Amino acid sequence: MKFEFSELINEAVKLELNISELYLVFHSTFHEDSGFWWKLAIEEKNHASLLKNLEDFATQLSAMPSYFDKVSIGDLEGSNNDIEKLIQQFEDSPPGREEAFQLAYKLEWSAGESHFQDFTDDESGSQISRIFKHLNQSDRDHAERIKEYAEAHGMQVQTS
Repeated sequence: MKFEFSELINEAVKLELNISELYLVFHSTFHEDSGFWWKLAIEEKNHASLLKNLEDFATQLSAMPSYFDKVSIGDLEGSNNDIEKLIQQFEDSPPGREEAFQLAYKLEWSAGESHFQDFTDDESGSQISRIFKHLNQSDRDHAERIKEYAEAHGMQVQTS
């Protein structure tokens, strides 16, 4: 399915902002971890800003890079819908602390997948490639930090 680059970027930006919003719910819910969730929420907003900057490339590209042939806007939309439902659910009935960490870990790994793993093999050095590589690494870093923080505070995070 053919799509516009800006549509893809907008949906990816929405994903970052939704994850940030979810972390803000956790920030408000788990006072003992509020600083941790706040920092992650801010970093997710920074990721959204990085992606938004890519929208300018949509008008400059004569053809979409082949990486985008494998990207499903439907998958991004589905992830966004799922996260939006969780935000609503958790505002009314928050998860347990350990469940929040488990969910965040899972989301970071799935967000990394949505940041188009094929870019990691791209050696072109393009601006687009560099930004997606950075986002993939950030998602992995977040996942590892979530796991390490949870374990340091006596919680287990399932990694599979």
